[in-house]
Amino acid sequence: MGMVIGLYELLEKIGKKRRTNDKIEALRQNDCLALRIILQGAFDPNVEWLLPEGIPPYTPNELVDQEHVLRKEADKIRYFVKGFHDNLPQAKREMMFVELLERVAPNDAKLLCSIKDKKMPFPGITLEQIKEGLPGLIP
Repeated sequence: MGMVIGLYELLEKIGKKRRTNDKIEALRQNDCLALRIILQGAFDPNVEWLLPEGIPPYTPNELVDQEHVLRKEADKIRYFVKGFHDNLPQAKREMMFVELLERVAPNDAKLLCSIKDKKMPFPGITLEQIKEGLPGLIP
């Protein structure tokens, strides 16, 4: 088993592909729960983040090879969006988000901060491609 490619690196690679069909194929080949959660967080209008805009103060993780962490913990994102744990105190929610940012690889932390503000850091990936590559994911 080789090194796990982080979701940031994966999306960056997909975004750099020239042909739309290659991007769609790459989305299909790399389909996993973590990728779906990230793409929904960025693109799905029904996903409403319960966190303030901008990048919270956090200390980027200095350990190497932490790319697997976000893949494993992507389901924790439900604590930060509307409809799952709405009664969680806001201070606790924000603290949990910072803790997650500090556990994942530095690039994955940047990715989380982007999608939380509904921005995809890679302009090469469009909603149309996601809808075609992963049908039914985003309304």
